Amino acid sequence: MPAQLDGQLLYLSRADVSALGIEALELVNEVAACFSAKAEGLARSTSTLSIPMSAGARFVAKGGVIESPHSCAIKWFGYFPANAKLGIPDYHPLLIMSEATRGMPLAVIDGTWISEVRTAAISAFAARHLANGQSKSIGFVACGAQAYAHLELFRQLFPLARIHAYSRRKETAEKFCTHATAAGLRAELCNTAQLEVEHSDIIVTSVPHTAQPTCQLRGDWMSPGAFASMVDRGNSWDRASLSCIDTVITDDLALSGPLGEERINFEPKGLAGDLADLSLGRLQHSSRGRAAIIFSGAGIVGAAIGALVYQRACATGKGVLLPL
Repeated sequence: MPAQLDGQLLYLSRADVSALGIEALELVNEVAACFSAKAEGLARSTSTLSIPMSAGARFVAKGGVIESPHSCAIKWFGYFPANAKLGIPDYHPLLIMSEATRGMPLAVIDGTWISEVRTAAISAFAARHLANGQSKSIGFVACGAQAYAHLELFRQLFPLARIHAYSRRKETAEKFCTHATAAGLRAELCNTAQLEVEHSDIIVTSVPHTAQPTCQLRGDWMSPGAFASMVDRGNSWDRASLSCIDTVITDDLALSGPLGEERINFEPKGLAGDLADLSLGRLQHSSRGRAAIIFSGAGIVGAAIGALVYQRACATGKGVLLPL
């Protein structure tokens, strides 16, 4: 971690963060290092703070502490679903970073890019251990920002040749298919979510938790050897059917395990482990078995990627310095 800029705070806009040129493999390696540190007791996530507002809106804070480099970061955001009618984002996160030895502020960072890539990087890290390394197809249920972020990262790590896309809004899936085709992939629009799940080696579900479910995906639709990343906490899946998946993990057992505060759509006692277990090689999984990761939303990864962003920005002179 670069030395604290005495009396100054670094502000990084979304354009600043995007311009840093951080590569996909760097992100996946950062996730691996983050959970290795957690397994060694050198990193930890915080409990989530949620402040409810009216009409389903809320403010949320979640974060983590990394001891090497010594930093703490909190992702702060408001979620206001009614914003869609106003033509403005319903979610716009900030990452607030502090140095963890003296508690001094380091940076305020636009968290949009970090939020998108951190989730995809977690999925990719899990997939690198649990998915077939020769996976050629990837399917998406919901084709929003997470679908784009996952596709960009996964196509750099797997020999993907085609995608399958399903969305409640057909035009959203069509737009995503056009994007995938431009990237050199064969894109197939699925009329049902079942077709998407059945025909994909890797499945990513990112249905917004506020959306009214129009489908209940089933674990037994997955092909033998398939891998699913349930970004939506598994809420788009039929809970009982997930018992047929051979290996189910979560990102952080401290959050979504039997004693955790975060709820996922799976029986916590049935979890095989978490990403720290993967990083230490504690989990055994047959390549012929189905596997899945169900997210709880561990803030520790945002802190780790935030530290990487901060280091790169300081090294390249990106951002604006503000007086404290």
